[in-house]
Amino acid sequence: MNLLQLLLGTLTSNDSVSSVSKKTGVNSKTTSKLLMMAIPLLISYMTKNASKKTGAQSLLSALGQHTSQAPVAQQVAQADTDDGAKIIAHILGQDQNTVLSNLANQTGLSAGQVNSVLSNIAPALLNSLGTATTTAAKKKPAASSGVNLADGIDLSDIMGLLGGSQSTANTATSLLGSLLGAPTTTSNKKKKASEPDLTSLLGTLLTGTTNTQTSNKASNGTELLGLLTSLMG
Repeated sequence: MNLLQLLLGTLTSNDSVSSVSKKTGVNSKTTSKLLMMAIPLLISYMTKNASKKTGAQSLLSALGQHTSQAPVAQQVAQADTDDGAKIIAHILGQDQNTVLSNLANQTGLSAGQVNSVLSNIAPALLNSLGTATTTAAKKKPAASSGVNLADGIDLSDIMGLLGGSQSTANTATSLLGSLLGAPTTTSNKKKKASEPDLTSLLGTLLTGTTNTQTSNKASNGTELLGLLTSLMG
């Protein structure tokens, strides 16, 4: 199991989605679709940020402040949305408005609604990533200067702890693949020529259209875990 499967399995479980929906007023179906599209993007942006040592250290510091292992649905219910908004802004940086706009076009929501959903799930995202990173670090051989996570890590126990399931992860991954082939909305067709196409970007992230090992590692979170665990010593 890889990081993407873990996050999809826990953050898009029925209980998690229901909790987000209750807090934001966005219906569960749309919330689920949004999260399945946004989570891979957030992993990609965190990987890019962590590719620089200062960025990785900053992310590790943030993970140290988000250590809850309560079920994700409970984390969402108790989430500090102001903290969540800061997390999303930090992850996406100068691309925040573009990403939010593209996600809005793909889901039929407003950019404000997209930001609200992501802000409510962001603390749980960091909590889950922190737990996965700690698990990966424990797997790393003490004498090794690097970490080999190409074969994935056993995160089944983490998913159970956080309220997810393997079947949810498999279903979410399958549905995400279907979403990538969905037609774009009218508003999306009218986007500026310079604005990146979200569906194309997701296709690159998840399927590795360049067919390179690096692309696959970036899409499933292996690279991100490797970068973080390399600094944990």
